[in-house]
Amino acid sequence: MSLSTEFAPVVTSLQSQLASLTSVIATETNTQKFLQESRSIEYAYASLQQISASQALLTASDSSVSASATAGLSHASEVLSSLSKADNIYGMDPSLGGNVAMTIIMGIFFIAHTGMGWFYQTWWFGISYFLGSALEMIGYIGRSVSAGDSDNKDAYMVQIVCLTIAPCFIMAGIYFLLAQFVMVYGQKYAILKPIWYSYIFIACDIVSLLVQGTGGGIASAAAKRYESGQTGTDIMVGGLAFQVVSMSVFLLMYGHFFWKIKYLRSGFKEMENQFPEEFASIRAKPSFKWFPLVVFLGTIFVYVRSIYRVVELSEGWKGYLMIHEIYFMILDALMMALTCLIFIPFHPGIMIGKGFYCCTWY
Repeated sequence: MSLSTEFAPVVTSLQSQLASLTSVIATETNTQKFLQESRSIEYAYASLQQISASQALLTASDSSVSASATAGLSHASEVLSSLSKADNIYGMDPSLGGNVAMTIIMGIFFIAHTGMGWFYQTWWFGISYFLGSALEMIGYIGRSVSAGDSDNKDAYMVQIVCLTIAPCFIMAGIYFLLAQFVMVYGQKYAILKPIWYSYIFIACDIVSLLVQGTGGGIASAAAKRYESGQTGTDIMVGGLAFQVVSMSVFLLMYGHFFWKIKYLRSGFKEMENQFPEEFASIRAKPSFKWFPLVVFLGTIFVYVRSIYRVVELSEGWKGYLMIHEIYFMILDALMMALTCLIFIPFHPGIMIGKGFYCCTWY
């Protein structure tokens, strides 16, 4: 193979890698390592073929030689492109525009909820949405960085961790609101004492978070050993599924309570004299009438996102949903953006009052 001085160091390095990998793979017994080393050998061979074909094109004087070199260059490029896609952590290249836009949107929500939480002194809801929107924003910063460098493992881990756990904090704020509704409309219509809704469902969120974290840790450790991370992935799916189940129970209890008080049904207005008198001023606010519906919608948005995540991860890290970002943008990004958005005009501080909680933690 005739080589110019420019290509000689690269070729020497690739030939050295090939010799080393060929020697190692001959005795390799670990399946995952064998596959990884096989891809490295393919990459080295394709790179050498690409260099050889490029050199041939530069010096070709015969059309048949030129055609053969062009075909060889095309084949090598296809192999390298295929290997690059296979090694891409995401299985695709994240959208720069879409993820930067989500970073800005979540940044706006972060500022809004931080400011409103502080101003209205709604500490539990405010802190929950402060943390949730902050994690969403940081997660999209990670994806934005990955848009220009999809092999950046740090950015990948940042977005995985932040976007996975952010909804837990968002839901922690929402769970507390059902306790407030129970106090405003009457404890006698509820299945549980007001604060137990928060205790139970926030505890479920924590369990889900711990299970997902454990699964992620096992999958990550397995990947570093070039072993299958399926066990860890299955545990993560279990954690997400548990979150969906707990949210389903919450929605049933939420629906049961508002069915009992005939919310938005015939006879709802007539029940006013049966509700606690001390909270009549809150119920009298025109916008408060729609607040239970807003909280329900906020929960549904997170619920849709959580179901999507279960299905996505069940398909595997290179599954159809995982490698087609449009589904992520609609079923995750949009859902979380909507649940942050609707609680700005319908913020608990506006609905219930500044620094006022109908129900506390005791």
